Amino acid sequence: MPVIHSSHSFSRKPEWVERIISALCYLTLGLAGLIYTIVQGKHCRSPFFRFHFLQGILLGIFSMLLGWTSDIFINLVGGILQMIPGLGPEMIMVLPMSIGIILKLSSLLLLYGVVMSMMGKEAPIPVVSKLVRQQLR
Repeated sequence: MPVIHSSHSFSRKPEWVERIISALCYLTLGLAGLIYTIVQGKHCRSPFFRFHFLQGILLGIFSMLLGWTSDIFINLVGGILQMIPGLGPEMIMVLPMSIGIILKLSSLLLLYGVVMSMMGKEAPIPVVSKLVRQQLR
């Protein structure tokens, strides 16, 4: 299994409160981070917290959009595949299974973010982390 190295290092070790709130950001799709920001004000400006807060929100949005649009995608692509001669219903039944696997993987990404934030590390997810880093500049 390859070792993932973080390209971004935080200037200080995050406190346990920041770790817990950052983990809750993934589980509540950013709501816990929003409440923490309102309560703490300017004291929650650490790069560690902001990174996990934004990444939790983005992963939550992507997961919700994928869940909401999966049925539409399955019906659309399934209808197109039915028009192709020679394709049996077995090929069309693969679509819901594959979309279900992708939805499970998105849930695993949220769990990965929880674990990495509790360890006090950045959770590098290729596209999402790049978007978050661009917003943190």
